[in-house]
Amino acid sequence: MNEVIAVGALTDIGMRRATNQDAFLAERGVYVVCDGMGGETGGERASAIAVEEFTRLAADGERTRAAIDAAVQRAQRRARALGVELGGIAGTTISGIVLPQWGAGAAPHGAQPDAHMPGLVIDDWDATQPGAALDDSTLTGEWQAARGGWAAPCYVVNIGDSRTYHMERADSAVMAWDARTFTQLTHDHSSRQEAIDAGMGEAEAGRRIARNVITRCIGAPHGTHADVFVAPAHGRFIMCSDGCHGELEDATIASIAAAHNDAAGAARALVQASLDAGGSDNVTVVVVDMPADRAALGARLEDDEDLGDVHGLDDATVQT
Repeated sequence: MNEVIAVGALTDIGMRRATNQDAFLAERGVYVVCDGMGGETGGERASAIAVEEFTRLAADGERTRAAIDAAVQRAQRRARALGVELGGIAGTTISGIVLPQWGAGAAPHGAQPDAHMPGLVIDDWDATQPGAALDDSTLTGEWQAARGGWAAPCYVVNIGDSRTYHMERADSAVMAWDARTFTQLTHDHSSRQEAIDAGMGEAEAGRRIARNVITRCIGAPHGTHADVFVAPAHGRFIMCSDGCHGELEDATIASIAAAHNDAAGAARALVQASLDAGGSDNVTVVVVDMPADRAALGARLEDDEDLGDVHGLDDATVQT
């Protein structure tokens, strides 16, 4: 059994944008993607603010629902103030996973950007290796489950239309991942999704409603809050901005992700496929491979719930 969390993360400006307003965080058990909006300066700074606040969250060894909500609200206040300063809205999406604990026994080593695709971060460190040390170049981390006080559930956090997906390991000697198990864990906060929820067909909604009209973001004038789900921290999690899922069908994302055994290869391939499909927006992908095998069953947390309030997770279904 693989006892290591493996991470691959990559962001790209795309083929048509002048700046990259996307950002990501992949360290110490906090893995999120942010997609900024509100003009080049506003969007870029807003996504950076969200990453900064979740970096503060990552610095804590234990994370709770209240701590996640506090990080969201700190980012909300700062992004809203930035929007007022700039005379508009400076906002960002956020989507990803947060492990409730980060083991003190594990020390990630420095991750090196890929020379061919700037921004790619690869980390395949095993905590059993001697001599690993944290340095200033560390952008992602891995963690030895047996030594780190690992807890089975994790939080899935979402605001806006960036997405978090999951797939299970394959029972095959040929493929490591099973595309048939590909599942969207989060629920888009967008006008298109609202129309679909109200009964409009997906094809019609795609024709009539622009995909980038979102209904919730960090930095919104009237405040915001995150959807928070709980899911077992097993299998492969795929987080991406709409520069990926807006260019590629879910079936294509699943197929590409399943075709690459390692997290870094999957992240690289998904970004490249998004660029090949047009690259009309910034594109960011974070792939996290958790230890062990387990189905991606999960449930939405109510506003006053935390992990300790959820029972029977094995029998739950994903509710988005």
